[in-house]
Amino acid sequence: MRKLFRLLYVLVWSLGAVNSFAAAKVIMLTAPKGRNPAGRYARVWKGTDYSKGVAAWKAQNHLTATMNQLLVREKSGAGGGFGRPGYKNGTVDTLPYFNSWFITGGRNSVYTYSMVGKSPKAGGTTLIENRILPLFIVLLDGNGNALYTFDPTGGFSCGAGSDVNLTVQSPLYDASTTYPGGAGLPADTGQLVDTNQRAEFHDVRTADWHTLLNVPQNGDCAVSIYGVGLDPSAWAYLVDQNNDIVGEAVDIDVIAIVFQELLNAENASVGLPNHVLPILLTDAIAAYDPISLNCCALGFHTAQPGVANPAGILVWAWASFIGGNNNIWAPLADITIVSHEVTELFNNPFVNTNVAPWVDGAVLFAQGNLETADVTEAMNANDAIYPVTLNTPSNGRYTYHPQNQALLGWFTRNPLDGGAYSWPNTRTLGQCHHVLSATPNWCYGEGSAGFFFGPPY
Repeated sequence: MRKLFRLLYVLVWSLGAVNSFAAAKVIMLTAPKGRNPAGRYARVWKGTDYSKGVAAWKAQNHLTATMNQLLVREKSGAGGGFGRPGYKNGTVDTLPYFNSWFITGGRNSVYTYSMVGKSPKAGGTTLIENRILPLFIVLLDGNGNALYTFDPTGGFSCGAGSDVNLTVQSPLYDASTTYPGGAGLPADTGQLVDTNQRAEFHDVRTADWHTLLNVPQNGDCAVSIYGVGLDPSAWAYLVDQNNDIVGEAVDIDVIAIVFQELLNAENASVGLPNHVLPILLTDAIAAYDPISLNCCALGFHTAQPGVANPAGILVWAWASFIGGNNNIWAPLADITIVSHEVTELFNNPFVNTNVAPWVDGAVLFAQGNLETADVTEAMNANDAIYPVTLNTPSNGRYTYHPQNQALLGWFTRNPLDGGAYSWPNTRTLGQCHHVLSATPNWCYGEGSAGFFFGPPY
């Protein structure tokens, strides 16, 4: 929650668009009314259950039936011969991607998947073009006055200390961190998501295979900044179990419409080709379901028909940067949500990969998809978060808090070289060594929070 630059926001809101802040064009978006009558509160659990109530929004496939069928045919054609999976690059106008499959379970079920990048057997480096699109959100009272602002740009500058600047210098883009490996996985130095993928395919990839996030477009906010004002029908106070107000959240139906308006405006302004990954960045704001009042989503990733080329696929993510001293979402912090969504997007870009059913690390909800961060998101902080300290150019020595991810082997139920199921902490999902009564056919991973899934399907 931030109340800085209130007069400036009012000015921008009244003008509609300003073209002089840090050489950026500030574009104000319009938002429909929400469903929140006066005095109605959303519910929050201070991060211990931050996404269960809005599970349907966690990852979304908005592709046409024709496109989904095309993707199914592509994935099914990635044969390797002799019962072994192959790796075949995709052809749809979207991010670079490859297709493959795996067999798991007593019934020898076949599961196909697509991932961002190019075939791990092909080698070489694939650069993923991406664009950070900051959205500042103003919560208005009934008279149209600004009550609270959530600003990822630091006053339209995106300078040191802003959410955008800290994200640009984070392990998502910085390639200097060495992750120690373990459980059969070698140590690896590089970007967070790249090393994650290299760990998933370490037994088949070439040594020079990398999938890297390129330097982010608009990482200095020199092109576009977006803003929106939400009236009281589109936001609500968050209350904890004691009915104490702890923050604010926005109507997820309303903000989803705003996100689409943002993508359309970005395309109209500078173009938004399908080979560019938009990362919509907000400041520590959550979204709630206006019907059930369940809370909260802090991000999601989506596949939809392209804006510039509707015949292709636009893959994008929204994530809140968790900053500030009064962090109700702890232990989530800084890039936890950004790393969550971007890594999941790399592993399941089209949100069309089904796997054998599993239960998350806190035994809160069951899923049957390749959402790699959902597995660990609600586990003990030592299992869910992997702190990385960097010497950043603009922010000095800074400790980031990316999220540990389940590896592909965890979903296939065939561990690599003896049982590495998670990255960067290879012990987050282990071999049930803490559960004496467990059998290898039942428990495939657990941490200090306790975690089970099975039996194999």
